[in-house]
Amino acid sequence: MLLGMGGVKAVAPAATPAETVIDPVHSALAQLRLAETLAANLNRLQRALAAASASEFQLHQMARLQLRLDRRADALITYRRMLTLHPGHAEARHMVAVLAGEVPEKANEAYVAALFDAFADSFDEKLVDWLDYRAPQHVAAATRAALDKSPGVARGIDLGCGTGLLAPELRGLVKRLDGIDLSPKMVDKARARRLYDELTVGEIVSELQKRPHVYELVAAADVLSYFGDLRALFEAVRGSLPDGGLFVATVEKGSGARYQAGKTGRYQHGEAYLRKRAAEAGFVVLSFDEIELRKEENKPVLGYVFALRAQETPESQAAALSVMPLDDLLAGLDMPHAGVVVAAAQRMIGNGFAVGWAIDLGGCLARHAGDLRQLSQHLDMVAEDSARSRRAFETGLYDDCDSGAVIHFLEDRPDHYDLIMAADPAVTQADAAIFFSAVKIALAAAGVFVGVFNGDAGVLSETAKAEGLFVLAVEPLLDGSGFCLIAES
Repeated sequence: MLLGMGGVKAVAPAATPAETVIDPVHSALAQLRLAETLAANLNRLQRALAAASASEFQLHQMARLQLRLDRRADALITYRRMLTLHPGHAEARHMVAVLAGEVPEKANEAYVAALFDAFADSFDEKLVDWLDYRAPQHVAAATRAALDKSPGVARGIDLGCGTGLLAPELRGLVKRLDGIDLSPKMVDKARARRLYDELTVGEIVSELQKRPHVYELVAAADVLSYFGDLRALFEAVRGSLPDGGLFVATVEKGSGARYQAGKTGRYQHGEAYLRKRAAEAGFVVLSFDEIELRKEENKPVLGYVFALRAQETPESQAAALSVMPLDDLLAGLDMPHAGVVVAAAQRMIGNGFAVGWAIDLGGCLARHAGDLRQLSQHLDMVAEDSARSRRAFETGLYDDCDSGAVIHFLEDRPDHYDLIMAADPAVTQADAAIFFSAVKIALAAAGVFVGVFNGDAGVLSETAKAEGLFVLAVEPLLDGSGFCLIAES
């Protein structure tokens, strides 16, 4: 099952995948001989099962042979027979789901732990000597490239450390190296290497969630193949890293913007899917390369090795906002004098009346959206801070949310708004004449402007008049921090 379910032993593994030379004729003949041998073994096993009651061991052997011969429908039937004998059989349950096309989000933990426990004693020999396993070297090379000229990091962790094949490659790059794996027997093998400072038997996501901002490097060699949906894993890795931390890993190559489950029970991931999940979790891609991970059945298994840096992205900010409660979203869209602006607008529009279009400059009036809906049929917002615009959009309280320079935004919409409001003095701190000119351009006939300002009320009032606005009132704020200016076009 694991990493090739056997395979043909290589005569002499090359030093690097790039140096391996494969004779296509020899490879084809080897594949043919292997298929003939597997088919003969399967026939003998089937005859034995026909003559006696099937045991779990025999059914298990038959299912694996059927998979190696790519007889998936037959393997599905056999695994289902195993479940009738042993309903709790973890591997059979996982493989039934995979072969039936259900594609679970990740491999069953009990299945993975049992699989690696059984494989622990022969793991290194089969991977390195038989299958020319190169994932640790690829991870180490990508890590060195990502570190650039940095001598290394203070603390790193090897996810799914297995017997510790990655440790010798990373040991010179980290001062402290931890490891984690589901399999107790694998962890015992890793402990014997004496290259880890701490080893834990546990599930990767839940363990990382207990260690916020602990690591500067998270590495994973051939581990993501046991996760389908990588969302939770990427989020847990991001949470364990500070800004600037590195995540370096390999995956088996898939296609498109989804993940797939292969006949081996492992998962493959497409480049588009990986880039999307990385950005949503708060990573930027430093490198992304196609590689050969190992051999299976004398055939190369292709994959990707990627290096990511922990850094907020527009996608990660949007993903965080999408799950944030409304009250938390609103907390970032408020200003101390927002209520003053709304009260002034209510006085100017009057009870029982509603204008067509209103806009919130700066996005500071979301808490009062219900009251503003009584004054206007359409409520927009614009802010120079794109993160603020995304936050406002996620509330669902505005009809339209834009980001960009406020003055240019208004200048591009002549005679458009019946009500323009600005509760944040920072929005109006640009050149006063230019600002009021833009407001005048965007206001429709008899349109109203209400805004909070700092500075000299007399000077700003005269500037507004000079740009064509009719100033109706200048009202000092109760805390003495500024004033509210009310004007008409």
